[in-house]
Amino acid sequence: MADNEILSNQKTILQNQKTILDNQAAIQKNQKSLDHILANQKEILGHQQEILANQKEILTAVKR
Repeated sequence: MADNEILSNQKTILQNQKTILDNQAAIQKNQKSLDHILANQKEILGHQQEILANQKEILTAVKR
């Protein structure tokens, strides 16, 4: 294998490693976004449960 070919392969490997690092950073950012989305969904669920409890109270009051 010629020196040029070895150097070219090493350059390609370094570029691929950089791409991997960039992708890992993007994955971490996406994971943080997903964590925020999950927290928001949990909060929404809590509100929905409160609304349901309030609706039940209203129905009970109306039935009296």
